[in-house]
Amino acid sequence: MQVCVFPMLEEIHLSKMNRLTNIWQTKVSVDSFSNLASVKIEECNKLNKIFPSHMKGWVECLDNLTVCSCLSVEEIFEINDYKEIDEFGGIDTNLQAILLENLPKLKQLWSTDPNGILNFKKLRTIDIYNCNELRNLFPSSVAKDVPKLERISTLHCEKMVEIVASQVASGVNNDPLVFPELVCVRLQWLPNIKHFYKGKHLIKCPKLKELSIGTRVTLKTFLKETSETTKKEEECVFSAEEVVFV
Repeated sequence: MQVCVFPMLEEIHLSKMNRLTNIWQTKVSVDSFSNLASVKIEECNKLNKIFPSHMKGWVECLDNLTVCSCLSVEEIFEINDYKEIDEFGGIDTNLQAILLENLPKLKQLWSTDPNGILNFKKLRTIDIYNCNELRNLFPSSVAKDVPKLERISTLHCEKMVEIVASQVASGVNNDPLVFPELVCVRLQWLPNIKHFYKGKHLIKCPKLKELSIGTRVTLKTFLKETSETTKKEEECVFSAEEVVFV
């Protein structure tokens, strides 16, 4: 028999628990943690993931996620079962703010592209600092479905090569990547980054006001290119009211 635990708990803050290897019990009901809105984890050095796959139903109410200075964390969301999407679609989360800082082994936020298993339609800010093993920020399905995203801030991630992971597909899809509410993009000290999203994808950010690019950032998709057909210089992918080079 599965037991419902902490159905009214709204906030979890774990700090300096160096023997902790797992936060969540597996043999509890799906109603557990059903009001959890805020999770903050810092200096828990034996954790290797934050949300295992069996927790998908427990993160619906999660509003704010902060993970800092956890030396062994390799991924944030574990995604395993593609078969769990039913006729009504996947799980819509309430997650609005993600802050990840000083995670030296973090390789990916999502273990694989969730493809609708978890949806992040309410995400507003994502801030990533000092995560040197991280190679990209978003799987393609997540990047294409964050209509409320307002800020992307990525600083000091040595191995990052792209913001949106390249999509592996048999056909060619050049649909625009649209961020209708994106106001601020900050990319600093990313010495290996080459693309925002690899391929000939138009990136639309109609409300973008600030584009801050560090001196160790060279993005091909930010540069003006010459069209092979018209031989004319094409516009930059991003337009912003304020561009800051630091």
